[in-house]
Amino acid sequence: MEKKRGRVRPFRILSVCLGLAALVMLSRFPAKAVSLERQQEQLELAAQAYYDAQSEHNRLTTELAEINTQDFIERTARREYGYCWYGEIIYEVSNLEELKAAQPFAVYGQE
Repeated sequence: MEKKRGRVRPFRILSVCLGLAALVMLSRFPAKAVSLERQQEQLELAAQAYYDAQSEHNRLTTELAEINTQDFIERTARREYGYCWYGEIIYEVSNLEELKAAQPFAVYGQE
């Protein structure tokens, strides 16, 4: 019996090409997904950095606006230079760091 040599039909060529293209696309899909996840993480980090910078900017703007007020000047003079009004008494706690480091004591009789 003779083998009949059939001609290659265009449909078969087209289907093989489409199959190969689909395989190539499917093989690249996981790499694209990983790339998208990395981009999402970078975007979240950038958004957090922007939020932190904006918060710092707002804090500094508020502090800068407050600098020339009478309250700020008086508060700074009291804290940094020991300023007091006539008749005021200033108490200085010499072991303040030691008191802050100590564990709180228990109060008996309270539940």
